[in-house]
Amino acid sequence: MTTEETRIEERRRDRRLAIQLPLTYRKQDSGRGKPFGTITSNVSTGGVYFMTTADDVRAGDLLDLEFGVPADDDRFPPDGKIATVARVVRTDPIRGTGVNKQPAFARSGVAARFEQGLKLAF
Repeated sequence: MTTEETRIEERRRDRRLAIQLPLTYRKQDSGRGKPFGTITSNVSTGGVYFMTTADDVRAGDLLDLEFGVPADDDRFPPDGKIATVARVVRTDPIRGTGVNKQPAFARSGVAARFEQGLKLAF
């Protein structure tokens, strides 16, 4: 583990689980009609980390989040979702090469802390 990774781990209060769940999000007060869709990189009881190609997500923004629940998880109703509000803590630029060495889409990693408890939504 690098020194930077150790510092980040020391700041976290909650253990993060590397789990990929479908996620839709919308910036509050953005006026944007359609939410962005992505997949989580990791989730904890306190927050989430995900990638986005949106270029307007900034630290301090409030996001409305909806997590998809795996269809085979019988603890939740079919087509159930988990909803919450989260505040963006930081964004990380992510660069890489695309297919056949073509430029990749610019992406950002987004770390967000839940501002309210998670709730089941239908």
